[in-house]
Amino acid sequence: MPIRKALVAAIIIAIVVLYFVGGGKQYLDVSIYQQLFERSPWLTAAVFFGVFMAGTAFSLPVAGLLTLAGGAVFGTLTGFALSLTAATLGGTLALYSTRFVLHDLVKRRFSVQLAVIDEGIRNGGAFYLFSLRMVTVIPFWLLNLLVGLTSMRVPVFMLATLTGMIPVVLILSYTGSQLGDIGEFSLRAIFTPGLITALLLLALFPLLARLAVAAIRRRGRAGGD
Repeated sequence: MPIRKALVAAIIIAIVVLYFVGGGKQYLDVSIYQQLFERSPWLTAAVFFGVFMAGTAFSLPVAGLLTLAGGAVFGTLTGFALSLTAATLGGTLALYSTRFVLHDLVKRRFSVQLAVIDEGIRNGGAFYLFSLRMVTVIPFWLLNLLVGLTSMRVPVFMLATLTGMIPVVLILSYTGSQLGDIGEFSLRAIFTPGLITALLLLALFPLLARLAVAAIRRRGRAGGD
């Protein structure tokens, strides 16, 4: 086995072992981070970042939940920065896992989806991936695996992922920060202007993202004429 494949395989095995041995599921509970934050904010950020990156690298569907948790514990901006960076790095590891280790398994399991993604990337390149990150029609974890079977270069993947996820990660982080401010659940506590705004952004974002992607495409075609 080539050194690169062996290294990726070793990282994946290490992530799996650490996840199960360390009781990975408990780290999806926001209360753990809130309790740890009171003792050491820096340690909390490191643990949260590691769990987020490991979860996405292992292709677990945890990105949305952890992004909300990050906003609740660290606030909008810090939670946003931690979640966006961890998601990008974890997604890149997931891409490597498909490209060098799980190639045949993913290809057999998601052959239909792969055909669509491969054609889209061949025709649209980085912007196609950027638009999929914006619109989120394909789950984050699955898209990482599928792109690993395409010809897209890793730096391009990272840039398209980083930039395409900015709006949704920011909205989720803001929503988490508003949920984290609720001391007790009552109508007055829940229906605050901040939380109502966050919920409206979550509801409207898919439509706004589609409109934004369509506008960028029209502008690109007009510039190319």
